Amino acid sequence: MIGTRAALRYAKAAVQKAIEDGNLDALAKDMDVVYNTVQNNRDLESVLQSPVISASLKDNALQAVFARCSDAGKNFLRLIAENNRAHHLDGISLKVKELYQEHLGLVEAVATTAVPTSPELEREILAKVATLTDKKVTLVNKVDPEIIGGFILRLDDIQLNASVAHQLNTLKQNLRSKAISWQK
Repeated sequence: MIGTRAALRYAKAAVQKAIEDGNLDALAKDMDVVYNTVQNNRDLESVLQSPVISASLKDNALQAVFARCSDAGKNFLRLIAENNRAHHLDGISLKVKELYQEHLGLVEAVATTAVPTSPELEREILAKVATLTDKKVTLVNKVDPEIIGGFILRLDDIQLNASVAHQLNTLKQNLRSKAISWQK
């Protein structure tokens, strides 16, 4: 339930409250841990999604799993459980991270490559991305061998696909369309 309006509303409220209380850094760190934990633990996700499990049991589970969170994080998790929004926790925690980065003037660029990038290449990519935005950029490298070579760069809603797989697919489509026109 990552892209829901409820997730965005809760995240905005949490970030605003954390700014007022001076706990934004702690809340963002907690929500990053929450997001990664929920994404990587199917049992926890099943508990949070279950309509049969009560809000109080979900709250107990969240408080136990995230016992190391700050008080701001624990209170926010309690609020989410009490309001029966635990099934939106992955989306809420992701939106908190995004709003935190926006608050700091940061933007995340995702570079997908066939092999891990070298430090030199990362510097080159960051330099190029810096020309596209005035925000501070952090680079995340995802490895996907299926792109064969080249890269896919995603920055906000901009995507540059310079992968070998994309180029081969484009060539294949062009050849097919020309073959069809020759047959006519």
